[in-house]
Amino acid sequence: MANEPPEQAGRPAGGAGEATAGAITSESLDPWRGITPPDRLDRVSARRVGPASPWNVFWGVDTKRNCLLMLQLRRDAQVPQQLPRLRGLRVERRSADSDPDDLLILRLLEGEQRDIFHRLCLDIIDATAGAETEAKAVSRFLARTWRWHRLLRGGRDGRLSDEEQKGLFGELGLLEMHLFPVLGISGAVRSWTGPVGAPKDFEIGRICVEVKARSGARSPRVAISSEHQMDSRGIDGLFLHVVEIAEAMDGVADALTITEMAGRIRSSIGARDAITIDLFDARLFATGFDWADDYSDRRWIRGCEHFFNVRDGFPRITPWVLPAGVVNVRYSISLPDCEPFRADVDELTELIRSR
Repeated sequence: MANEPPEQAGRPAGGAGEATAGAITSESLDPWRGITPPDRLDRVSARRVGPASPWNVFWGVDTKRNCLLMLQLRRDAQVPQQLPRLRGLRVERRSADSDPDDLLILRLLEGEQRDIFHRLCLDIIDATAGAETEAKAVSRFLARTWRWHRLLRGGRDGRLSDEEQKGLFGELGLLEMHLFPVLGISGAVRSWTGPVGAPKDFEIGRICVEVKARSGARSPRVAISSEHQMDSRGIDGLFLHVVEIAEAMDGVADALTITEMAGRIRSSIGARDAITIDLFDARLFATGFDWADDYSDRRWIRGCEHFFNVRDGFPRITPWVLPAGVVNVRYSISLPDCEPFRADVDELTELIRSR
């Protein structure tokens, strides 16, 4: 079949039931190659993703030759009003009065990221293919979109490494133990901004928390991945939360896989604030976690935790102490030298409540 430009905005190549695109032999290399840009701003040119997907998902281009991935959905489909905001991407819903269907569009704005965008699109297509309902397809389309941050930072596809699992375990523990009680379910999950590109793991208004997981047997230090993580300018408070996460032997009580930990928190969210589940899943996907991955070979146990108030005199490197031209600094902080700045969770809690 021919590759046809859509006749109307929001209706690629023939509508919901008949939008097909013939054999796409270059889909694994460059699926946008050969799609002719439309001649009007209110149109997109598109061809359907291969027949394996039960949903109408399309590769597309606009008049500027921006690469698009599009999911066609019913006009009455429920889509969150607040769509993801991502550097270099635009996520939008497009409707046309004369068309019975809408489009959920993922638009690449930075052409140099085309290969990374292609990887993201393939991940989204794979995720939506397994959705039983249109609502789940929309949810998965948006949830996987958050992985853009991870891909831009050079994150790998596939299973999380041991260090990444421990880091996620530590962040989930702070969320469950300390932030749910004071912020509520929705507020706590929304404060978890590290997975979507923020310099700190948690941003609670003008109060931030950076979480570091470490093994107790290692040297008493933690790694800092940028000059921005310990920068407290422009905020009212910054806390470093260090938690010991160790691999557990078989049979150790309270040991969990990262999937079990994430599942426990997800169940708690579902029981108390089910509307926040999609946001929680989106944050998880942005870290690189996938429910389909098998993490049964690693079980983790949570140990002691420590809080430090990052203020004047704290051992750190920040942008305002670096010479011009020095960027992307990585360094380690000695925990014994942080002792004068030790705090407890009540100090963090009271500061949050006084916002």
